[in-house]
Amino acid sequence: MSDQKRGHVTAGPAGLMVLAFYLGCLFAVLKGHASPELLVILVPLGLIGGVVQLCAGFFELQHGRSLPGNVMCAFSAFMFLGMGEQLLKVLKFLPANSSGVDGYVFTIMGLLMVGFTFAFLYKTLAAGLFMISTDVFFLCAGVSWLFGIHALFTIAAWSLPVVIVTIIWQAVGEVLNSDMGETIIGLGKPLLTQSSTVSDIAKEYRMGETNVKVS
Repeated sequence: MSDQKRGHVTAGPAGLMVLAFYLGCLFAVLKGHASPELLVILVPLGLIGGVVQLCAGFFELQHGRSLPGNVMCAFSAFMFLGMGEQLLKVLKFLPANSSGVDGYVFTIMGLLMVGFTFAFLYKTLAAGLFMISTDVFFLCAGVSWLFGIHALFTIAAWSLPVVIVTIIWQAVGEVLNSDMGETIIGLGKPLLTQSSTVSDIAKEYRMGETNVKVS
């Protein structure tokens, strides 16, 4: 297919895919499907994933897409943090339990994501569900570590499959739709409709727009 027929190009799917790899490893350990010692895999995953997300974030920012660019850069910091923590723990420079600090980091990240979620609700169903489940993961994990509420940590762990599924949905759909110049995989109607001045502002910040109508 000629380039003229292809839709809008975005680096967002690349950043999302590496996040799915990282969270898949994390979920396997959290639910006891893999030994905790295997968290060391987060070192290479966090390194390459952080680099990919940082590059994706810069790409989005250079093309004037402020929201996805900043979110991707923030996610890259999250992955670099995971890489650094696991490496320092292996090298015995950091205690095995770092939840006292992680609780604050995750809670702050969660609050930031909640603040950005509004704009994603005007994009597609896949994007909206991704952000909502991401909010649940960060806030529940962070608060559970800060206050020792194990039930919230369980909720955070089980939110990861939803995050991963919506990542796959978005990444495959956005890449195929953009490359083929038509809707191959529908990403669902947005949870909120654009019918006001506020929604016009939100439209400016939609993540990974493909110039193809998705439904």
